[in-house]
Amino acid sequence: MGNRSHRTLSSSSSSVGSKLPLLPWLHRVIGIPHLHLQARLRGNNLYILAESRDCPKRSLIFAQLVRALSQTSLETLLPPTQPTIYQVVLYGRCIGEPRPQWAEVIHVAQIDRYLEKLDDPQSKAEATVAIELANLGLAKRGRPDAIARYLSEALSALGVAVRASVKSAALPDDTGLPQIANLASVLSSTASLTPQALLNRLWVVCESAYSPDTSLMTESIAQKLRDLELDGFRDAIVFSRVKGESDPEWVLRVDLTPPQEMLKDWARWGDIEALTRLMNAAVRDQGVEITATLMDITLHVTAQREQAPERGRVLAAIAPLLETIAPQGIQAVAVYGLQGTANPIPQLSIPDSPVWVQWINLPAAEHPALAESTRQLAQQGDLSAIAFLLTRQLNPNLDTQLATGGIRLQIRQKEDLLHIMTDAPVCPSQSQVGVKVAKYIHNLRLSDVQGVRVYGRRSGQKRPIWSYGIDFVSREQARFIPEATPEFAASDAYVGDLLTKEPGALTVPEFDEADATWGDRIVEAIQGALARTRIFTIASDTAPNTARATQSAVPNEAKAAIVWSVLGILLTVQADWLLGQYAKPLFASKPAPTASPAPLTSEQMPLPQLSLQKTTGFGELGAAGFTQSGQTLIAPGQGSTALLASPLKPKAAIDTARSPYPTFNAGQLDEKLVLYRQYVNQNGAPDVLIVGSSRAMRGIDPAVLEQTLATQGYAGMRVFNFGINGATVQVVDLIVRRILANEKQPKLILLADGLRAFNSGRPDATYKAIVSSPGFRKLPEVSTNTAATPTEAFTKPLETLNRTNMTVSDSYQSFNDHLLRQVGQFSTVWSQRNKLQGLLKRGLSFGFEQAPTSDEIDPELTIAQDGQGLIDINGFLPISNRFNPVTYYQKYSRVSGDSDADYANFNLLGEQDQALRSLAQYTKSQNIPLVVLNLPLTENYLDPYRRDREKEFQEYLMRLSGELGFTYRDLLENWKNTPDFFSDPSHLNRYGAHAVSTHIAKDVLIPWRQR
Repeated sequence: MGNRSHRTLSSSSSSVGSKLPLLPWLHRVIGIPHLHLQARLRGNNLYILAESRDCPKRSLIFAQLVRALSQTSLETLLPPTQPTIYQVVLYGRCIGEPRPQWAEVIHVAQIDRYLEKLDDPQSKAEATVAIELANLGLAKRGRPDAIARYLSEALSALGVAVRASVKSAALPDDTGLPQIANLASVLSSTASLTPQALLNRLWVVCESAYSPDTSLMTESIAQKLRDLELDGFRDAIVFSRVKGESDPEWVLRVDLTPPQEMLKDWARWGDIEALTRLMNAAVRDQGVEITATLMDITLHVTAQREQAPERGRVLAAIAPLLETIAPQGIQAVAVYGLQGTANPIPQLSIPDSPVWVQWINLPAAEHPALAESTRQLAQQGDLSAIAFLLTRQLNPNLDTQLATGGIRLQIRQKEDLLHIMTDAPVCPSQSQVGVKVAKYIHNLRLSDVQGVRVYGRRSGQKRPIWSYGIDFVSREQARFIPEATPEFAASDAYVGDLLTKEPGALTVPEFDEADATWGDRIVEAIQGALARTRIFTIASDTAPNTARATQSAVPNEAKAAIVWSVLGILLTVQADWLLGQYAKPLFASKPAPTASPAPLTSEQMPLPQLSLQKTTGFGELGAAGFTQSGQTLIAPGQGSTALLASPLKPKAAIDTARSPYPTFNAGQLDEKLVLYRQYVNQNGAPDVLIVGSSRAMRGIDPAVLEQTLATQGYAGMRVFNFGINGATVQVVDLIVRRILANEKQPKLILLADGLRAFNSGRPDATYKAIVSSPGFRKLPEVSTNTAATPTEAFTKPLETLNRTNMTVSDSYQSFNDHLLRQVGQFSTVWSQRNKLQGLLKRGLSFGFEQAPTSDEIDPELTIAQDGQGLIDINGFLPISNRFNPVTYYQKYSRVSGDSDADYANFNLLGEQDQALRSLAQYTKSQNIPLVVLNLPLTENYLDPYRRDREKEFQEYLMRLSGELGFTYRDLLENWKNTPDFFSDPSHLNRYGAHAVSTHIAKDVLIPWRQR
């Protein structure tokens, strides 16, 4: 019993090994015979699974474990490097069941409370809630251990362990540094805390076995830390590192300014939404709802409830608040008391019949510095006002900004350029931020600003991730001088207080000709000399000042061309002679053959002795006396779910030399064409032809489809899978209408694929390679026995043009080959060029560490990508890999939909659309039903961007199916939550192919035909 658990656990690096005393201790303290226990450490959590023939009793195991934990520290049972355990998660189930029947969570820090409530089962749920609230309360008071437990609840699921500490962070000593604008107000509003306490900094270290994606953690951490509304903390610095390494993978800074203080900051600039929220908070105890609107320099405030609000109480609450805030540009407030239910849509006009009205003068009426509006200050060049207005522009949702800190800005001006740094827990998008900021600055019409440079980074980073710039006026005079990037601190509140020790890590030195060192002058001289050769050009952002002077010294174009041509020829001749002298002894040392080889006889290579005949049926008696089952139960190993798949068919032996055409520049198309002809010769034309890309080749199993169709009354159906890697609708149309036009036709064509094959916006590399191939040039012309359809009339000139272009290209290629042969007669190494090339490759690779081959990385996945040697005699590629999101994304980066090349320049109305119309018209003329099948994808793959594009794709196919008369079936989301049916996020494996094939065989809307 115990040994079984230990073996299971010791097989994983994150499991508790058998050498540790934890498992024996668990068996001893729980004390239940015949109980199987497994334990796993993940982050700050300890997971314990209890199994037995009958499901273990929850109350018994829970009570025994709580009593044991109250007397024993888990740290004594675990490795010294293991992070502190904050939670113990307990599961119970029967042996062999896939899911637990019950689960309990034990907060280790609150073990005493569990003991108190242990004998009172009715209050157990209330006790659990009270324990969680108690920990949250401690975290809100700034206890680092409680904060770590609080964060661990969300991050342990990612395998991330959390530690936290609090350190004092004093203000910089340099009085010349600009300080935070509202520091005095923060101090005055928190009198119970000392100024030193207000400057506490929270340090959080997240440690894991791998580096999690920052997008999964940063925004969540920022929101959870800000939800605590910590008092006396300026910010939090979060480090993420891999276990065993000292350097962090990434750093995040979270602004911990309380939401109320952020609202007061914005209210000082006259932000109406912030003022409204503050006033509503002040009168919340009165049941009054406040709305506000600004008209010129007067703020009109309505205070409303069912019973008329009391004038004195309302004014006593909001008047001191408004006078203390002193909003910029607002000189007076008119307060209206209204009776009745508040309008959900705020009023934008003065109420007609208020119960009472009160006028309040504000400090802006007396102080000229407060009289101008924030917009006016920004137009005068006030950087703080510009920063506030831009911040509100980039954070339209106030709730989101208060929750995460939103996008923050820092502004610096260098001469006539405005430099603006934007940062957020997740780096702001350049496309959404850069243009918006530049346009806003341009609309301000600042007299001393002639351009803007916008930067983006994640909060806490030293350097920007992207930059965007625009000039409002022509800058011809300075186009060769590189611009200086001003220094931006990691925090705009404390300029110069960087998170790194290198004070200049963020800056790029400004180019100043007067301060240039001798090294700079040498570099500039080399640049100028290279530029004069006319071979090199100087980039505009790094060109020296002398570049313009070189233009007058440029030699005559014709003379320069002649000189450099002669030099090039001389250099080529010299290199050829040197290589010949070097290679001669190497190649001469090998003995030459002394006899001529025997003449080769012209002998036709026989076909492999591999029968392509199908078995007559499933369930026949085999040689060993057992019946052959139509489906095989696959049980890959312990802990995995058994899945159905058909028996593996013999692998196809293909000789592409037997193809009637030269190569199509697509190896898999060459192989599939030969395999299809062999299949037709032995079995006749297939009843169902599956076409598409690798998703079709791996996603529909002909054997399963044949078997299931037989059970539905379609006995004897023959199915062939003609899927090839990289195929698009253009490729499918070419295969069906041109390549297979002279072969025996199927009775139904099943185009199984997805959006990628129909996206005309992405480059169709496979189709371009095929139409430029020798095989394509040998294809017969499309038959013209029937009148051309509008689609054919549209597409045929394109094919003719392609053929014309290729004829011209062939002429050039022939001339080039002839020229090479003539020139090669004078070369000393031309005849040995292949040997020399191999020799040079070996020499260049010497001393470099060889990159791991694809087989070393993942043999099955690599083979699956091209199907070499795995395709069976029906054209199907069976892949057994199962997609595991956790391990897959540890090994491969997660690509979002907006960065996916398959969805690039999304367009459904281009050449792929024309190809689909051409294919539908052709199959209709040949009386061959066409079925378009949208194959499944995983939930992990279908992010919001891809889901929106897929919705457009589905609507497109539904509309076109009615217009062109083909059948459309959508399986996109049928198995999205069954990763065991996929080999990767977007490709089915053989188990998924079994499920899809079974499903479509039973689909009554697909026009299957009897033989």
